[in-house]
Amino acid sequence: MAEWSPRATAALSWSFPVLALAMGGLSATQAASTPLYMLVASLGLILASMVGVATSDSGNRLTTGIAVASAIPVVFSGGYGVDTAGALACYGFGMAGLWAIRHFSGERHEELLPTMLRRLGGYIAYVMVYSAMRVGVLTDLSGGWEDLIPFFGAVAAWLGVEVVLRALLILGPRELSRAYLARALIQDLNVFVGLALTGALFGELFLALGWWALPIALLPYSFAHAAFKRFQETKVTYKQTIRALARIPEVSGLGVDGHADRTTALATSIAKELGLGPHQVEALEFAGLMHDIGRVSLNEPQILKMGYTDDDIARWSAEIIAESPYLDKVALDVRRQYEPYRKPGQQDDPEISIISRIIKVAAAYDWRVHLEGDTPLSALETLHAGAAYEYDPEVVASLRRLLQTRGILSRPVRV
Repeated sequence: MAEWSPRATAALSWSFPVLALAMGGLSATQAASTPLYMLVASLGLILASMVGVATSDSGNRLTTGIAVASAIPVVFSGGYGVDTAGALACYGFGMAGLWAIRHFSGERHEELLPTMLRRLGGYIAYVMVYSAMRVGVLTDLSGGWEDLIPFFGAVAAWLGVEVVLRALLILGPRELSRAYLARALIQDLNVFVGLALTGALFGELFLALGWWALPIALLPYSFAHAAFKRFQETKVTYKQTIRALARIPEVSGLGVDGHADRTTALATSIAKELGLGPHQVEALEFAGLMHDIGRVSLNEPQILKMGYTDDDIARWSAEIIAESPYLDKVALDVRRQYEPYRKPGQQDDPEISIISRIIKVAAAYDWRVHLEGDTPLSALETLHAGAAYEYDPEVVASLRRLLQTRGILSRPVRV
């Protein structure tokens, strides 16, 4: 599918707040809730959507707006009925206001529009399924655990819509495969459901306690929010530490400056383009950063005297990485990074992981461009020539698609 032009993307993006306001206004005329309640809920949705909780590696940003959106239909309930129109009005007004804030804060249309569309689509699916199950399907709820069935059914519909729309709505350069985007959103399921449950808890308590429900719901949420933040900060610190360790051979003059970072960036892009899951991409990031850490051994005169091979570098790197039990699997991937992806008579070698194959291609490409001085096209053709046994042709093809998407292969050669 062809990429949308910037002008078309901007026009579509500007139409979003108009349609959202129209949906909100039309729904408000049919709503049973008071205008004050709808105004408060809309403002709460806007403000909460600006408070981030977690951001996944794919760029999926989870906010407390999810909690507010899940609470609105529950709050706008009476008996077994749900004020669907009132909830839709809040969603329309809230998302139009949020679009304006994010647009004027400088967010690009190709990122803003898909986010707004999938989030609004998820909200609409949630309230429609919740309302249908409360009224049309489960009319004999007794106040026990069965009351949760409409909520979980609605959350499942919400998540399903977001997964599908996130995979389909790609308006910018298509470097991330739809499979990766869908898997990344599913990986955020624990945070997503935690936020939705917080909102539902507030909604149920609000019906009985009024605004006293707010501090009661905020107490467990505050603990969860702090835990999410600590996890994110620990993850970032861990990656920064590994990146600093990976720089040791380079700053010591034992490796090519920037090789680890460039190889890692290219390798993770290839993995996402191929549709690998977020856990594999994270393991690949660690392996890419540390794949040459064994070069620190080259400061020993005895080793230089005896000579060494690429396989020695891989073995030393794996031994260093294996000192951390958390990175055992990464150490194995690094150990086999220089092995051919298949041997004569084999379709491929199942013992060579996709992570090892990607590192082999990304490292070889970066090495040829930044050390050998090859042009990107020449380096790519060298990899193609070795696709019979050395380099996995699927990985090389992915690299070519990335370079074409970025316009690197079409750039003029500098002389």
